[in-house]
Amino acid sequence: MLVKFEIHPRLLEDCHRLGRFALSHLLLHRNAGLPWLILVPEVAQGVTELYQLQASDRRELDAEIDTLARYLQDSLGAQKINVAAIGNLVPQLHVHVVGRHPGDPCWPGVVWGNLPPGPSWTPEQLAEYAGALAKLRPLK
Repeated sequence: MLVKFEIHPRLLEDCHRLGRFALSHLLLHRNAGLPWLILVPEVAQGVTELYQLQASDRRELDAEIDTLARYLQDSLGAQKINVAAIGNLVPQLHVHVVGRHPGDPCWPGVVWGNLPPGPSWTPEQLAEYAGALAKLRPLK
């Protein structure tokens, strides 16, 4: 019996859905203090670590990460890109791709657990993100 794929409730609580790439669902952290994107690969339920991915899925995920990193740097001016698959609080495999720069709310420290409350994304900003990313890699 196939289990329907669902994104972990904590991710849905903390993020906006922007769409879906070939492998991963694309989320944007609700706090607009900095551009914090999250990829949630749609893979088998027991896959919780990057090394557990099939080779073809790992290549696709890497390509999706690269697309986001390039967008954050080339379009938004991020000076540093933080990429991490931590999963200590959310066991579902997901990858954070965060654009950083001196002066951001957490610089130079880590964002995880340190991002102070900030503004929310407007509907126009969410549409702009989704539209810009869809031009780089098809979004469903």
